[in-house]
Amino acid sequence: MFSWSIPTISSIQRTNVILVVVSAAILALFASTPAAVGCILGGAVVIANLWILSALGGLILAASGAGISGMAAKLGALALPLKLLIVVGLVYLVFTRARVDGMGFGFGVLTQMAAIIIETGRASVRGAA
Repeated sequence: MFSWSIPTISSIQRTNVILVVVSAAILALFASTPAAVGCILGGAVVIANLWILSALGGLILAASGAGISGMAAKLGALALPLKLLIVVGLVYLVFTRARVDGMGFGFGVLTQMAAIIIETGRASVRGAA
């Protein structure tokens, strides 16, 4: 029987860093240096995004556990969509100002999905053992 387990954020981030470095090296060898730089930038964006999301989520859970309500709770709930807006705005500025390679950036972003799949599989295998 197969059992599903949940990976930790730190294990996903660790695997993501490894995948970004490997992907950037492969792109540098077989595609181009701008594609490798774009991959590193895309990976850095999703790594930072997950770290910030994890920190904000922890703060919101701690605040709700402490019984904080009212305006402070509303501002905390507003922080998550505001973070998304800021990240999208920064990515837009990077693409318009720095002329980042889109293919490389896309590969860097996709490393996080691969890291989540890998770590979910590893956690499930560990949970079944």
